[in-house]
Order: sequence, then C-alpha cells, then structure tokens
Amino acid sequence: MKITKWGFTRRNSIKAEFDLFPHSLVILRKIRSFYFVYQVHWSSLDPIVETRHLEEMEILVNKELGYERYYLNRRKM
Repeated sequence: MKITKWGFTRRNSIKAEFDLFPHSLVILRKIRSFYFVYQVHWSSLDPIVETRHLEEMEILVNKELGYERYYLNRRKM
C-alpha cells in the first residue's frame, strides 16, 4: 500500500488517500507524538478495510512525517 495524497486539516488531523482504497478518505489524529486512524470515510467501490490495513496506514503516515520511531515504540511509553 502507498499514500497517494495527504494533507493537514484544521483540527491537528491529517486526511489521507491510499492506492488500495482510492475512493475512501482516511482521517488520522495526533495522540502524543504520533498519528492514529480516527475515521475512515469508506466507499463501497473499495475493498473492506481490515485492522491490518489500518495499522499499515498508520505506519505509512507516521513514517512520512518522521514519527515512525515514536509509533513503533508506543507500547513502551
């Protein structure tokens, strides 16, 4: 999976689109020092979003923003 488009929103969130789900919009919110999926505006034109997809989306966005280290070590905090 790859990020096709992303941008910041007004409320310290990120909206992103991914190549596996081109018709669905994903909203991520910052918690501590990294981003988590908050909402998925899913389209029936896309495959069903599973938990493993959500985690991969979080990793991709945090990696893009330089927060991957914090995200991967989140359970130790």
